Amino acid sequence: MMTHQSWEARKLAELRALTDRQLTEMIANRLERGFELAARPDCGSSEHRREVTRLVSEIVLLLPAVSRADRVRLQSQLAHLEDALTISERMQVAS
Repeated sequence: MMTHQSWEARKLAELRALTDRQLTEMIANRLERGFELAARPDCGSSEHRREVTRLVSEIVLLLPAVSRADRVRLQSQLAHLEDALTISERMQVAS
């Protein structure tokens, strides 16, 4: 028979797992949006650049709260997004 404490611990673990998945999905969605904006020909515009920069800032703040495995994967994607933004900015300056 399960004690009240073990039941609470199990429920807490289930809630934590759900929250972790939701947070990881939220970060992934922000990365996806950033990539969409960075791929636009007009990404060099100040409005789009500010939006991608805001998304990057949010992601950086959220990353410490996810598991190490997810953090490593998401940090790699974040680095690619930052590279894409830099390339987009260079292309805008060159045109």
